[in-house]
Amino acid sequence: MMTWIKLNQRDWLLNYLTFPPGHYYAVQEKTWMDGRVWTQYLREVLGEIIQEPSVMLLDNFECHVSDESYKITKKSWPLDVMALFKRNLRNLWLLEEQIVGDDEDPFSPTACQKRMAMAKRAIAAWDMVSDDVIRRRFEK
Repeated sequence: MMTWIKLNQRDWLLNYLTFPPGHYYAVQEKTWMDGRVWTQYLREVLGEIIQEPSVMLLDNFECHVSDESYKITKKSWPLDVMALFKRNLRNLWLLEEQIVGDDEDPFSPTACQKRMAMAKRAIAAWDMVSDDVIRRRFEK
């Protein structure tokens, strides 16, 4: 995956270092998560950093709920926090200031600016989901 990024997404790779730390970012050729990329992420990224029992919060995207995903994770059950996360994401997007492009065209933000705004919005939306809400979802 990194080879493809180096050859085809140099601007993404250069701007990657400016993204908020403490989160994981990835890109692939068709910019779409599929079963292969998800399995690779579970095994090679999460498998290397998770040292103790952990919780993964995922939506119902096809590759997240595939048979292969269930074989990799020990337990899976619905935890209804994605609707709240998505609502927060949408509300933040609606309240967001317009992204200003570069000097050549201030009304057309660059792809890098759009990605950065999306990453920051997702982080903020998740931060709005309280620990108490997550705990209550486990009790259901």
